[in-house]
Amino acid sequence: MSKKLLFLCVCIFYVAAAGAQNVKFVSGGVSDDSAERMAAISGEFNFKLLFAAMDGHYLADVAVAISDAANRKVLETVSDGPFLFAQLAPGKYAVAARYAGVTQTRSTTIAARGRREMVFRWEEPAESAAAARDQ
Repeated sequence: MSKKLLFLCVCIFYVAAAGAQNVKFVSGGVSDDSAERMAAISGEFNFKLLFAAMDGHYLADVAVAISDAANRKVLETVSDGPFLFAQLAPGKYAVAARYAGVTQTRSTTIAARGRREMVFRWEEPAESAAAARDQ
């Protein structure tokens, strides 16, 4: 295994310890290479989040907090890209995602089998939209 691949594996697979639970998750997908890596490993996770603007372009730097049915945070992070994949235990969860000061909260149930997907969309602040067009 090359050093570059080993480094990538160490950086992508991060286990977040929050209270008594550990949640494996990965976020990214901004560049073409990152999007390809995310697609390649997506099958290892049972919960997929996508963050985008109303006009369809992808968003990064989204603060995410996932709490279980007992209101214990099982994951709290900032997404490095438009995709966040997590491996959650079966059960009910509340998901809060915050971008540009606007928080959206949703509930979901993770089944013992299969994958749950959720899309969060925001209106882009005027200054962010203008900066994106100028690049």
